[in-house]
Order: sequence, then structure tokens, then C-alpha cells
Amino acid sequence: MKNTVMKKWDLERLFPDGLEDVLTKKNEQLETLHNQIKHSKTPENFNDFLLMVEEVQKLYSDVFAIDEYAICLSSEDVQDRNGHYFMDQSQRLKAKMETLLLTFNHSLAAIHESSWHEWMRAEEFAEIHTSLMERRKQVKDRLAPELEQAIHTLSMNGFEGWEDLFEQEFASLRVPVEEDGKRTELSFDMAFMKAMLSKDRSVRASIATSIIEVCKQNQDRFAIIFNHFAGFRNDLYELRGWTNPLKEMYEQNRITESSVNSMMKALHEHKDLLYRFLKRKAQVDDIPKPDWYDLYAPSFTAKTTLTYEEATEIVIKQFSQYSEKLGDFAKQAFHEGWVDAEPHENKRHGAFCASFPHAKESRVLLSFQGTYQDVVTMAHELGHAYHNTLLHEQPGFAQHAGTGLAETASTFAENLVLDAVIDLAETEEDALSLLEMKIINGLKYTTFIPAKFEFENDFYEKRKQGKLSSSEIIDLMEAKERDWFGEELEHVNAYNWMSIPHFYDTEKAFYNLPYTIGYLFSNGIYSQYKESPTSFPEKYEDLLSHSGDLPMDELCADFLGQDLNTQTFWNESFRPLEEAIEDYLKRTENDLS
Repeated sequence: MKNTVMKKWDLERLFPDGLEDVLTKKNEQLETLHNQIKHSKTPENFNDFLLMVEEVQKLYSDVFAIDEYAICLSSEDVQDRNGHYFMDQSQRLKAKMETLLLTFNHSLAAIHESSWHEWMRAEEFAEIHTSLMERRKQVKDRLAPELEQAIHTLSMNGFEGWEDLFEQEFASLRVPVEEDGKRTELSFDMAFMKAMLSKDRSVRASIATSIIEVCKQNQDRFAIIFNHFAGFRNDLYELRGWTNPLKEMYEQNRITESSVNSMMKALHEHKDLLYRFLKRKAQVDDIPKPDWYDLYAPSFTAKTTLTYEEATEIVIKQFSQYSEKLGDFAKQAFHEGWVDAEPHENKRHGAFCASFPHAKESRVLLSFQGTYQDVVTMAHELGHAYHNTLLHEQPGFAQHAGTGLAETASTFAENLVLDAVIDLAETEEDALSLLEMKIINGLKYTTFIPAKFEFENDFYEKRKQGKLSSSEIIDLMEAKERDWFGEELEHVNAYNWMSIPHFYDTEKAFYNLPYTIGYLFSNGIYSQYKESPTSFPEKYEDLLSHSGDLPMDELCADFLGQDLNTQTFWNESFRPLEEAIEDYLKRTENDLS
């Protein structure tokens, strides 16, 4: 292992010969295997079945890695045409893989019951048993193969077309703002960031007013898109005979309806956490009530800056205190070119972690600016990478956890480092800034997102009766936001449905809530760790290793001894947030007296 901390990632060794030949080879393999499965209909014996599963799994992992690589290429320089070319080629490859998986799933469903049960008892399928069972069940829950294939084909210019139109329309929105005495126009995203994070409240209020005005001017057009998008999903579910619009979301996250209901009940019962924080925020900021554009605006600002080397040392130290294995993993990531941290103009905004099963490595992208927030972001993404490392030891079908479980390790790692840097903070201002960051992030998952989920669920139910006007959609969101924020917020933003891309995601249904599931699940785990830090790491590692195959309810029962169907676990999941708010209230009390 190298001793030098690298600030630029090494992509080349993942595909040393480049992607062009790999893409050609994988396209050929996909076509060959697809034809074989299509013509054979169903495997005749165990060995044929085993070979088919192994070949599909291998291609599945390879295609996934190629897509991750293309994302990395296009993200390190968003202006690079080469990156965009490979993104396009990867999308085409993924579409072929989806078609292959559809045929594969139908082949599983065609296997005779007696053979299926006998083969599923084989040791070779122990780690992907759940995945194979789910794939077989999915076919039985869906329409005839030719109809599903027709829907898939029509979706390209239908369902996915509405998603594309939303993205294009949203990207074209411009918000007029005044900067340094000059009128200019910003993209909606940039304007929204300034409205939420500017240190000057008058600037936030002014930009927020412009944002609402732009939304009003475009609400009818976006309502058409939203109506047709939800209408397509509703019609598809009806054709399949699905009466519960949340069925797909439950399946994708491998969680039961009763567990989600218990979680939602716990969320409603903990709304007072938000109210207590907002009341104190109003006092600290010396305003009557916060407005929607104040929610993310910090009342305190950390003054301390860090070098990249200092930041990596904090992460390594905290990971090592948790377990030697996690600490060694962080060293490997920093020293062997897994992390791209240098900010530059053409680099993609934000942070992400990419997984490469074929190389048993990950890559993390972020832009390090020297803040404690960057340290926490680094820990979050390395949490994903550590999770990937454990999943890379599993077969292809067991290497991908649902969104809820995917956020578990990252949130856990974030908690490890965030709690440490709060204690290490050089000044009270730094500590309060970090505490505030932890609280606002937690409230995002426990209040902001659940409000969006309940709005979306109600919208889909009402959409079954017909299209909703833009005013009706606005009223629906206004009611749901007010239900969650109570009277502690001066105004709510009833136009959020126009700007949140998760509402328009064709691949993942009700894509907002899984982040809340993951946050609370991880916090529940973190609370258990705090109670028994010595014996916990091994149990936690086993849980993560099985997260790509076992359902959440089963994972929680087997490795944590908890039942997600009851509120006990979910209530315990609020403890880290409750403690942070109590600490914040105590620290800020002196400033008010």
C-alpha cells in the first residue's frame, strides 16, 4: 500500500485497455446468451440451470461495472464528449441487459415446481436464494411475457419520455435574481441553493420570491407532465392487477408494508423534534418564525479549515477506533487512488460512490473545500465503499441492496465521524455548526421527506379518478407540508413537486421514502453500537454482507434481534437525533439569556 494520500482517483486500472473493446465484447455476449435462453425456454437439468444463472450473474455484474465507469468518466469532466459517448453506449448496453433479465426471469418461472424446489435447496444458490425467488415471483405478478415486453418497448417513448421531458423542462427554467446590484438569471438548482444557503436572509427571501414566481408561471405545464407520468404508472399497476400503488416500492426495498406503517407512525409521533428545533432556531436567528427558505440556512458557521491530509487522518482515526478492519480500509481508499477530491470547474457537482465488482474496488467523487462538512461527506461515501467491499464477496445477484439498505453503511460511517468532529471542534461556533448540520440532515429524513411521500401517495390515489389541475396539486402539497411542519413555519413551499426529480423516476417508485427508511434503520443500528461497541462490529459486518440478498425485516431479526413490524426499533432510531437536538438546545440556551 502506498503511503502518499492521493487526491485524484485512478480509473485506468479498472479497465486498462479502455471501454471500447469491452463494450463490443459484452454486447456480443449479451446477444448470444439472450438467444440461448430464449430458444431453450427453460433449463432441462440442474447443471444447465446452474450454468445459466452463473452466466447471467457474471454479465449482470460486468454491465453494472461498465455503467459505473461511464458515470465516473462523465463526472470528472462534464464537458468531456468521450464521457458522454460512453454514457450513451452504456445506456444501450443496460437496455439489452434488462431485456435479457426479462427473458431470464421468465425462464425461471417456467421451471416445474418440483424441480424448482429441489434446485433451490442446492448449496450453490444459498447466497442468492432470495433474489432468484423474487425474480420468479415477479413474473407471476406480471403480465404475459409478450405484453411486458411491449410495455417495456412503449415505455421508452411513453413513461421514460415523460421523465425526459421533465428533466428538459426543469433544466430550461431560469430564475431572475439580483447579484451585486446587477440583474441576472440562474438555473433553478443554483437559485434554489442560494435561496436555501445564503448567509443573508434578505437575499434568501428575495430569491425565494423569484423561485415561487417562476413556479407559478410554469405550474400548468409541469402539472401536465406529472399527471401523465403518474397516470402511466397507475395504468401499468392496474393492468398487472396491483391494487396497492406502494407494492413496487416495498419490493424494491425488500421491506414489508407493516414495517413501513410502523415507521410512519413513529415519524408522526416524533414531529415535536422539528417543532422544538424550529422554535429555538427562530430565537437564535431573532426572527418571529422561520420560513421555508430558512430550513437549511445555518445559524452558525464553522470557521476552522482543514487540509485534505488532516481530513483523511480524522476519517482514518475514527474508522480505526471503530474497528481495525474499517481503519485499514480507509487507508487503502486514500492511498490507492479510490478518491477523487480535487475541485475544478468542469467536475460534477456533489458526491457519489461507484462500485466495481470485477475489480473488488470502489471510486468516490467529491470536491474537497477544507470544511468539516467535507470530512463528513467523505465518511458518508466511504461508508458506501466499505459496504461495496463486503458485497463484492457475494455472487452478482447478492451485490445490490435496495435504496434503504444502501444508505445504511454510509449513514453509520457519517455518524461515526460527525460525532467525533463535534467533540474535536476547536470553537463553540464550530461545534454548533456541526450539531446544526447533523440536526438539519436528520430532520430532512424524519420530516421533509415523509411529507413528500404522503403527498405523493395521496396524489397517486387522487390521480386514479382523473387528472388534477396545477392548483389542486399545489393545494394537496400545501396541506401535507402544513400537516408535518405545523404552525412553526411561516410559509411552506407548495411547489416542491415541480423541482424534486425523485417524483419523476421511472426505475424506482416512490423514490423519496427509501432514504428515510435507510436513515432510521442506520440510526437504530448506531444506537445499538453505542450500547455495546466492542462486540458490535462483527455482527454489523455480517448484516451488511447479507444486505444484498435478505429482506430488511429478516436482517433486523437475524442480526439485531429486532422486529421492524413494531415501533420499538423505529422509536430507538430517533435517539441520535434526539440527543443532538438536546445538546443543541443546551448549548444555545446560554446565548439567549
